[in-house]
Amino acid sequence: MEGVPEAFIIALVIITGLVFGSFVTLASYRLPLDEPIGGGRSRCPSCKTFLGVAALVPVFSWLFQRGKCRYCEASVSARYPVTEVAQAALFLAVYCVFGISVQSAVVMLFTVCLLIMIVVDFEWRIIPDEVQIAMLLLGVAFHVISGTPATAVLAGFSVGAVIGLGLYYGYSKLRGIEMLGFGDVKFLMVSGIWMASVSPWPPFLFYAGMMGVITAGFWRLFGKGERFPFGPALAASLLLLLLTPAEVLFYWTVQALFP
Repeated sequence: MEGVPEAFIIALVIITGLVFGSFVTLASYRLPLDEPIGGGRSRCPSCKTFLGVAALVPVFSWLFQRGKCRYCEASVSARYPVTEVAQAALFLAVYCVFGISVQSAVVMLFTVCLLIMIVVDFEWRIIPDEVQIAMLLLGVAFHVISGTPATAVLAGFSVGAVIGLGLYYGYSKLRGIEMLGFGDVKFLMVSGIWMASVSPWPPFLFYAGMMGVITAGFWRLFGKGERFPFGPALAASLLLLLLTPAEVLFYWTVQALFP
């Protein structure tokens, strides 16, 4: 955007990210409860009082109210401002990589879906189909805009389907337990659409495995049990590859770990 100060663009990207982060908190709360995302005003989960505009300002309303509802003074989880800040950081990261473009807007919307997925999977151990469908459509839109050959998109999707279904049914048959939930299998197919190639799959699986191990460690450290949600690790790995050169990052990491 010629003539527009860089600082102004960055500030606008961050503010927009905070607003969408507020949407993520709403969607991640309502979707698992089968409540309509666009219907009805926001309420306090404790006293059910409708929230005014001042109580819905991202981050700042939580800080000014000291993490409490202004009506009943019930504690409000810190996940709300953390999610909003995380979404702002994702928007900024996408802007740094893609700049101001139609592709950038699509990827930003995709990160909104990814963050909803991560929050819901951590809290409910599910990945809503509505989010999967939105991510799939955004992936197709991204490649149509970018002029990616349909054969490449189909190849990526096919690899995701083979890997996901292979792990889901093969591991279950060999070990008698599920390695992945079926929501994870669907996300692997969606990931294949976004990667639109075969070559990013090794680094994608490598980083997903590493992040899965880290997630499992913290999950057990906080006494959550042996089974942990793997969707956030998959989402983080895909996001990492979207924002960095996949093969370069992969081989650099492998050489660092195994010199």
